[in-house]
Amino acid sequence: MALRRSAATDDFTTEVAALKKQLAQLAASIEASAKSEGGDAVRAVGDRARDFLAQATSFVDGFGRDVRDMASDSAHAAASHVRTAAREGTERLEDTIRDRPLTSVAVALGIGCLVALLIHRR
Repeated sequence: MALRRSAATDDFTTEVAALKKQLAQLAASIEASAKSEGGDAVRAVGDRARDFLAQATSFVDGFGRDVRDMASDSAHAAASHVRTAAREGTERLEDTIRDRPLTSVAVALGIGCLVALLIHRR
């Protein structure tokens, strides 16, 4: 069963991309300042900003993977639960039909008549 990406996942991915872009712009701005100023202190700040950018990017990527993994695990668990519940419900229905075949036929006939009346009234 293929899982579709939710709007929340798309929003999160968009936010992560925007954060990465802003961090890259900050690092470029600091580096440009360091080149124009020419000072060692500014270069040091630029180096630290690049290190921070690398760490922040790594953190954001890891966090994004963790969130996607948790969402995927939750979706798989929910799908498994639904399959189990459907299987159990089907088994109970089959057991009831085997135990009470005449009642089952009467109920099916009644439901069929009700549906026919509803369709006929349209």
